[in-house]
Amino acid sequence: MKIKDVEKLLESLKRSKILAIGDIGLDNYIVGDVKKISPEAPVPIVEVKEHYYRLGLSANVANNVKALGAKCDVIGVIGDDSNAAIIKKELQDIKIDTDGLIVDKNRPTTHKTRVLASRLHHVVRIDREDKAPLSNPIRNKIIKKCKDMISGYDVIILEDYAKGFFKNGVASEIIDICHKAKKSVFVDPSRYTDPNLYKGATLLKPNFEETRIISGVEIEDEKTLYKSCGEILKRLDLEYLVVTRGKDGMTVFSKKHKPHTIPTFALEVFDVSGAGDTVIASLALAYSAGMNIYDSAFFANTTAAIVVAKVGTAVVTPNEIIKFLQDHRS
Repeated sequence: MKIKDVEKLLESLKRSKILAIGDIGLDNYIVGDVKKISPEAPVPIVEVKEHYYRLGLSANVANNVKALGAKCDVIGVIGDDSNAAIIKKELQDIKIDTDGLIVDKNRPTTHKTRVLASRLHHVVRIDREDKAPLSNPIRNKIIKKCKDMISGYDVIILEDYAKGFFKNGVASEIIDICHKAKKSVFVDPSRYTDPNLYKGATLLKPNFEETRIISGVEIEDEKTLYKSCGEILKRLDLEYLVVTRGKDGMTVFSKKHKPHTIPTFALEVFDVSGAGDTVIASLALAYSAGMNIYDSAFFANTTAAIVVAKVGTAVVTPNEIIKFLQDHRS
């Protein structure tokens, strides 16, 4: 894509409407300096200098969509706790509707605390979560929300972080609802979820390791990758399979066309946290705006290159995209 095409795309994204469904979480960052080791145990002492929150999981997907100028809302489950209150406020601050958040008083809001030394070096991560399947009453509320809300959006994103949301057939039922509403559904899968639950999705976006697990075979080279992905396309009845491959870029597989690899930009990577969220958000947005899957993947590849140069879960803005392309394309 030429820069003028990207500029046109960014302008058209203002009319796009995305719905992100799935695991909701909050990322808590504690940043400080390490100057000595504790006398109580051989661990570093972090002298706290900074403390902040970031939206995580599908809330980060929604944040990425909003940062690119489009409308996005969420459907997910939160607890009845202080972290849920923070998530609601953070979403409301960026004008994301929180009516799709269902409160489950019997489970905590998924919450990750990362302790960093000098902003770059991770000391420890502490997770608080419940990965059990949703109870039937909560599950029924989620399905009803999906039926009520889906018609108002261009593309539906299912964001699976294996926190229990998509267990017990929830993914399959939501995909069926999307089919009946004639909506495209893009899935960011988890390696811990039965891939058959994603059957019938428009697009599946696994990373390389997830692709290996979904295929069930050892992928050793391009030949085995292409063969495995072709089989995944057929077995899961997908229109597209987009495999993110780190330094090797991303490869797009389609029912109707030959595989196409989009090379990555050769840049220094600081933090891959949340990069997959940026990719699925960008793919869905470009596709919703009428771009073909290959231009959509190029756009997503560009946003990924920008976001991995940032620390922690982050977003990308239209101005950053244009400047990046001006700096890195001849």
